Amino acid sequence: MDIQDIQDCESNIRRISELLSCKIFEPANQGHPLRQSAFIDLMICLRDLMYKTEKYVRKINFEDDIMKNEYVNDVSDAIKAVRDACCHIDSFKRNFDENKNRGSFIVAYGKCNLMKIGDLELKTDYEDDIAVFYGKNRLYFKRHIIRAFNEAVQLITPIMENEKKRLYT
Repeated sequence: MDIQDIQDCESNIRRISELLSCKIFEPANQGHPLRQSAFIDLMICLRDLMYKTEKYVRKINFEDDIMKNEYVNDVSDAIKAVRDACCHIDSFKRNFDENKNRGSFIVAYGKCNLMKIGDLELKTDYEDDIAVFYGKNRLYFKRHIIRAFNEAVQLITPIMENEKKRLYT
């Protein structure tokens, strides 16, 4: 692991922690004008952390509550898909179907059924979580974002610490 990747990981971990702890994603802040920007920042940092964790340790690949599709099989794929959809307004990953029906940054608090388009149902199954949809991709905060973040930190931190010792001694 080179020094740039160590610094990127440290920066990502710090920024993700700040964004998750600032409470901008809580229901009380649903009208905040910077909430979507904060989510995009979160996805950019989390995707980079997932990529570097996979590169240096292993892929975070749990499948619990993942809406699988032709490009999503696990949580890392879902994070990548949402990051792509966040950052590329014309991304096909914002589409619900082949007819190019689209949706982005659709946020659901608690358990609910948002919509059904053909065979695709945008719904949430948990009263205690927040979900964000981009096209046919869903990420839960607790069950996906926070869990993947915690797993990545647990895996990558020892590698970073060992490399810093090696580089600085």
